Amino acid sequence: MLVKKDRDNYWILNWLDEFMIGHKGFIVGGCFKNIINGEKVKDLDIFFKSLIDWEHAVQYYDELCGEDNEGGIYRFYYENDNVKAYKHVRTGITIELCRKIFGTAEEILNSFDFTIVKFAYYKEEVTDEPHPFDDEEIDTHIEYKIICHDQFFKHLHTKRLVIDDKIPFPMSTFERMFRYAKYGYFPCRETKMKIIQALHEVPSEQIELSSSMYDGMD
Repeated sequence: MLVKKDRDNYWILNWLDEFMIGHKGFIVGGCFKNIINGEKVKDLDIFFKSLIDWEHAVQYYDELCGEDNEGGIYRFYYENDNVKAYKHVRTGITIELCRKIFGTAEEILNSFDFTIVKFAYYKEEVTDEPHPFDDEEIDTHIEYKIICHDQFFKHLHTKRLVIDDKIPFPMSTFERMFRYAKYGYFPCRETKMKIIQALHEVPSEQIELSSSMYDGMD
């Protein structure tokens, strides 16, 4: 189950605000595992509600790349069917603008597999409390919010790989399970059974080991 929280007690995420400016996207996925564990963050996956929002973000980052991709805050890094990526010059962090799927933060998280990647940092427009004697238009302001799986911290602490819902990309989940094992994260028995069952349902022509099946989704 996903739960929403205010950012108040998550000051460790404040530095991400720099990467939330200039677009309507939200940061989702595996970077939060690294942040909370005090590990180096290599890339940030930014998802969007719509293609239009993604296109506006691309325009924003393109403008920050400078002329001929030199001298700017960012540099164009690479592009494929799933993402367009930029390198933040000062920190070296890769910003991946994801276009594989679109939706709200909650919808995006529900398409993820393991609970330890079900974490999102997003902006919400909040209506200010009106003054009882003020006839002017009601103002709004932006607040930073968090949405995550209710077992995110528990499973992260115990290094458990748990799938609580459907597995949209079984082959990718299978491969990523081994990748996580290198870092000490192991699936529970129920999760292993779910993956086995999901693999049985994959058509034989789709059984091809390829990490690109999940690019930009974790």
